[in-house]
Amino acid sequence: MNAAGVKVERLPKPKIRFTTAASHRYGERRAILASIQLGPPDLLQFSGNDASLRSSFAQFGDLTLSSAFQPIFSFSHHRPIGYEALLRAYDSARNEVEPLKVLNRPNARGRWNNLERGVQLLHASNFVRVANAHQRLFLNTRPEGFIISEAYRRLVEDTLARLQLTPQRIVLEVLESPNGNIERLIEGIASFRKQGFLIALDDFGAGHSNIDRVWQLQPDIVKLDRSVIAQAAREPRVARVLPRLVSLLHETGALVLIEGVETQFEALLSMECDADFVQGFYFARPAPASVDEETCRAVMDSLSEMFRARVEVNARAKTTLLSAYTVALQTAAERFCAGIDLPHASEDLLRLEGAVRCFLLDARAFQIGDDVKAAQPCTSAPNFSQSTAEPSGCCWDRRPYFRNAISELGKVQVTEPYLSINGVHLCVTFSIAISARGSIWVMCVDTDWRHIAGRYGMV
Repeated sequence: MNAAGVKVERLPKPKIRFTTAASHRYGERRAILASIQLGPPDLLQFSGNDASLRSSFAQFGDLTLSSAFQPIFSFSHHRPIGYEALLRAYDSARNEVEPLKVLNRPNARGRWNNLERGVQLLHASNFVRVANAHQRLFLNTRPEGFIISEAYRRLVEDTLARLQLTPQRIVLEVLESPNGNIERLIEGIASFRKQGFLIALDDFGAGHSNIDRVWQLQPDIVKLDRSVIAQAAREPRVARVLPRLVSLLHETGALVLIEGVETQFEALLSMECDADFVQGFYFARPAPASVDEETCRAVMDSLSEMFRARVEVNARAKTTLLSAYTVALQTAAERFCAGIDLPHASEDLLRLEGAVRCFLLDARAFQIGDDVKAAQPCTSAPNFSQSTAEPSGCCWDRRPYFRNAISELGKVQVTEPYLSINGVHLCVTFSIAISARGSIWVMCVDTDWRHIAGRYGMV
């Protein structure tokens, strides 16, 4: 029984045995071999040895296991801040074997952890050869791998000490699992975190890794699944939401890593959504050795130049848009203050490209009268509110266009794009608070953002 009263199976403490060879061929490369023996049929047999852990391989039956490393880049630093370790397996004929076929083979109860720890030792020993002193090692770990005995924890500590690798340099990635004891998983993660390990939630947005897992596991890093950035590259709607998803994850206390970036456009979207880290074939493919940092820096510098160009294009387009609507809305407000009714005061305003409707609110945010619609509105989306109630008398006090306008009398306010209940389309609202006829009013104009973005060349 452990301190929590949970029965824990005590496995024999694995022994580590290193043997060295004069030389070993791996593809075209020769290196000194420190061989990790995985004993029959599935239990790691280790015995202590001070042999150098250079270019490590492991024999598992007729399989040869080795490490490949995919760099993880920081947008801020323009260089790799770590490597994700990936298992590579080859049979006796040098045919590649899928890693999952190695890790998923049937094992005696309790011995699967032993195999996983051996693979992690293999990766760690290779990592110290590949990485510099400031880079972190990302290790894939199934949920079961966090629910381990004290003997395994001592093995991890002893191994890291021998490799001179501190827990603070290791990020344990929690792979998704539909089943399992979530309470024990949380306890196990807390134990590793207490030792100094960082925790990453892998494959967020796919399968069972969702926002509920973030609340439960409180990871230091959330890795967005490849499907998220791929869908954002295909669908503008998803691309618009992506920055808000990243912002939400930041608010939970996690850094965000986008994985599986394969194209320049996906890389730009990853940068624009304010992700912290990125990895994928666009930047570098997995390899046994470290990445050439100068080449990677050149790629990151070029990407930053394209990012700045896109920002400038959007900024110029928005300036043009703001100028046109600001002048037209101020003119409409002046006409209203002069005693002209809303339909006539807003005529020129509603002729602008993308204008949909104009409406008036009182000082408490209640709408006065019906919408004044553009003669030829650019959106054909159904009006949801028509099936519920007329807009006159609706209260919009929770909307930013009212709150911001009422706080700065006489200054035009602009919202971020949002879904309008009045037309079920992506909308940007311009608003201005004015004093007229002995009261405070807020004049608003809704615009179809998709139409405007295309018209003004925003990317």
